[in-house]
Amino acid sequence: MKPNRRNPGSLLAFLDVMACGLGAIVLLFLIVKHNTNIGASQTVDSESTLVQAEVLSMLNREKARLREKIHQAASQEEDREAAENKQARDLESVQRELARLNRAIRQEQADIKALQDEIVLMKPPQKAGPGEDTRVGEEEYLLGMKVEGPRIAILIDRSASMTDEVLVDIIARKIRSDSEKQQGPKWQRAKRTVRWLLNRLPSTSEVAVIAFNDEAEFLRRRGWESSQGEEVVQHWFDELDDLVPTGATNLEAGIDALKQLSPPATNVYIVTDGLPTQGKTPPGRFSACKTGRQVVSGECRLKIFEQATHRFFATSAPKTNVILLPLEGDPQAAPAYWQWTAFTAGLLLVPASDWP
Repeated sequence: MKPNRRNPGSLLAFLDVMACGLGAIVLLFLIVKHNTNIGASQTVDSESTLVQAEVLSMLNREKARLREKIHQAASQEEDREAAENKQARDLESVQRELARLNRAIRQEQADIKALQDEIVLMKPPQKAGPGEDTRVGEEEYLLGMKVEGPRIAILIDRSASMTDEVLVDIIARKIRSDSEKQQGPKWQRAKRTVRWLLNRLPSTSEVAVIAFNDEAEFLRRRGWESSQGEEVVQHWFDELDDLVPTGATNLEAGIDALKQLSPPATNVYIVTDGLPTQGKTPPGRFSACKTGRQVVSGECRLKIFEQATHRFFATSAPKTNVILLPLEGDPQAAPAYWQWTAFTAGLLLVPASDWP
């Protein structure tokens, strides 16, 4: 039996086929591996690009945030510097004002010291007369009213209304004693007013003092009298203290007494509290004014006043000043007396409650 022999050609062919297959596998493996590396590389590059973009964005945001902080810090620094500059300016202004005030205080202290030295060197004031008011700061003039003139006549109303300001008090005091009438607050003020006038008489003047109510009377003596000498002034004061405020107000009687002075007065000072309630002219001349009435109307009082001033201007018109003390229920008095004084270039004074 013949042994089986393999064909060397077929074996070679088989080896060739196997080698080709192995080569194909190797080639396929290389191709697959190469493509895998290329994909991985591309994936890595893509992810790197994304990461870089995200990091760049984050860095930009952080950069913007840091810039904003820097801007805010710079703004705050500017505000702080501005506040410090303002405080410095305010402090400088306060220091200047303080220095000015210190200078003013030193000047005031120097002025006060100078005044104190001047007061120490001043002589005590001498009384102008026995009735001089010793209160500090006594007024020498009253809103331009000065006691002056070569022949001065002073008329003082001594009627019952000169005791008080309120009508009820006036009526109540009418039934009291003479001493209580003399203690009336308005009468005391009227006497102080006359004392004020007498203490300021010019030394070269001649003076007459007339008190009037229902009638008129001269104090001391009828006619002119020299104002020189404290003794003369003291006599006027003594007689003034003896007067009792009572009766009606007859201004016409006072003017008639004034007309008896010869030569006539150049300056007249009247101390009263309202329009007259009685006249010397017969009542029949005024239909609204009848004798025996307890209350005289305002219209009647004004007519009596007009009649009295008519008699005043019938002879002469000396410069007349009126010091009008308060009285309840006589609103027409101030305008009427103002017209009288204005016509003679005089003054009407309604003094404050604390004068004189």
